[in-house]
Amino acid sequence: MESISTSEVNLFLERKEGFKLDCSVKFPTEGITVVFGESGSGKTTFLRCVAGLERAHGYVHVGNELWQDDKKNIFLPTWQRQLGYVFQESSLFPHLSALKNLEFAVKRSKSSNSKERMETAIELLGIRTLLNRMPSQLSGGERQRVAIARAVATDPHVMLFDEPLASLDFARKVEILPWLVKLKEELKIPMLYVTHSANEVVKLADHIIVLEKGLLKASGSLQSVLSNVDLPVKLEGKLGVVLRGKVINKDTRWNLLTVRI
Repeated sequence: MESISTSEVNLFLERKEGFKLDCSVKFPTEGITVVFGESGSGKTTFLRCVAGLERAHGYVHVGNELWQDDKKNIFLPTWQRQLGYVFQESSLFPHLSALKNLEFAVKRSKSSNSKERMETAIELLGIRTLLNRMPSQLSGGERQRVAIARAVATDPHVMLFDEPLASLDFARKVEILPWLVKLKEELKIPMLYVTHSANEVVKLADHIIVLEKGLLKASGSLQSVLSNVDLPVKLEGKLGVVLRGKVINKDTRWNLLTVRI
């Protein structure tokens, strides 16, 4: 079996107001790694430190790239880290059309494949009919899809999502989740995805990092973490186990599925 390469992050940050982030974790360089925890657990701070938007003491190694190593006095600024970042709000430039927002990302990218990535993102996220519209003419879900496409257009080596569905209503969340699954399956770009939504964890996570009050509580595949009775992880106040299976038969008369686990 081919081994899966991993990324490694070792961070320590302490603020005057008493918050402390102390986390050392490895995660695979494929699929979606969800960073999960309650509000104030340090999820967004963890993501910002990986991106270089906030500086902690430590070590950040993503794929084959070393972004920070305090022992060697290495710290790459955000613009030198080949990443795509999607925030809670779409953060599109309001004076530029959807297409111009994407083209801005292509111009800023260091990759020679960025134009091709932009076209791929347009198709995968189904936004071609939206390209000539201004952000004010788009719904919240449409704006967020354009924002995700803009991040993909930079041809990143890793995608960072900071609760990208938090500002959307339930209908828009349901609309976007399948697009995120499609991105994962088609692009093969590793993703770090911050959320406190149980629904997003179950639908998106291949690997999960659980933070609690700035400390690492658990890390591993979704199934292994949620089935660990020694470190019970609550999803929106409930304990549960995620089982991954394959549908092998459908009874159309009784609308029953047979699932092999």
